[in-house]
Amino acid sequence: MAEKKKKSKNGFWIQVLLMIVFLAGLLIMLYPFYVESINNFIDNQRIEEAQKLDAKRNAKELAKLRAENERAAKKAAKDPFRGTDNMNAEKLRKHLLGRVVIPKINVNVPLFNLTTADTLNYGAAVLQGSSFPTGGKGKRTVIAAHRGLPERKLFTDLDKVKKGDLFVISVYGKNMAYKVYNIKVIKPNKVKSLLPVKDKDLATLMTCTPYMINSHRMLVTGYRVPYTKKIAREVEGASLMNNLIQAAVMLGCVMAIFSVFYILYRIIHGGLLKKREINLDFIVVDADGKPVVGEAFRLFARNGRRKLYRNQKEFIVQSDERGRVRFTNLPGNVYCIKNDHLSVRAGIKKLRQENAALYPKKKQKSFIAQDNEKIWIVKNHH
Repeated sequence: MAEKKKKSKNGFWIQVLLMIVFLAGLLIMLYPFYVESINNFIDNQRIEEAQKLDAKRNAKELAKLRAENERAAKKAAKDPFRGTDNMNAEKLRKHLLGRVVIPKINVNVPLFNLTTADTLNYGAAVLQGSSFPTGGKGKRTVIAAHRGLPERKLFTDLDKVKKGDLFVISVYGKNMAYKVYNIKVIKPNKVKSLLPVKDKDLATLMTCTPYMINSHRMLVTGYRVPYTKKIAREVEGASLMNNLIQAAVMLGCVMAIFSVFYILYRIIHGGLLKKREINLDFIVVDADGKPVVGEAFRLFARNGRRKLYRNQKEFIVQSDERGRVRFTNLPGNVYCIKNDHLSVRAGIKKLRQENAALYPKKKQKSFIAQDNEKIWIVKNHH
């Protein structure tokens, strides 16, 4: 018996350890999903901040960007994914311009005016040497973003964008729509593909490719088209869909983690319950209230399907001359007691529960009671 208890105790701790390891593995596995969802919420807050700027300030900031474009028109763009400087995250807000929305792939990310390691980790950024996104003929704004980051989606799905698809750049209240007409892959040092084109208002989205190898750069270029009500609906639809997807992902992660915690709780709770020793004691009577003598009752697990054994024999107890049935020295738990006419659950559910109790179904409550000694009286009904 001592050896059996020792095995049972070891089995309990092995179960607990396995669930803790599984929980740790689940948290690691789900990390990219729930972190991306949290970051999506934070990014939306940043985007809203940029959109809430008053009209006067918007016009002033746009004028500054146009002036900067004139000064920087002759600068060549450099590859943004090499040699970038780190910037304090607290300064991100000062460099926030607006957002980039790609309806085709449900992307809605913050847009920064400076290309650094930090801005590229938090959103998209205007490539130094290219035009700021103010629009105008002879201007090309190049917007770079990572793909494959565990914390954020960013331009991960940019390869799914095709010719004819739209993307929108929103800066200080101004919405500029671009229709994709050219998609190409270049080496990082081929900056000629990023230069402006005379009489054309262009915007290029840039990211690393191939995925996770990052030896080349993918360029998705669009020309300016009117920002119509239809495009505005697509933009808002993409933003809403992105939020819904992230909310669903977060909910799924929370439910998965909660489920594992609940299972771990049940294992620990069940192990502590089993340290208790209980007796299941009741009297069986017939419809007239007379004791049922010699009736065999079997003990099952809580679900009522798995038979329980003692000393390698099926655990069966017969009612005595008073109709009394006693299952003794049981580990704390809830069990199912059955005979040909009866099936009822009994045991303890709570750690502080002093005595075992019956847990009848609603339809069984009418024929279960207690006598003066608080022993259950069960009518043996068909």
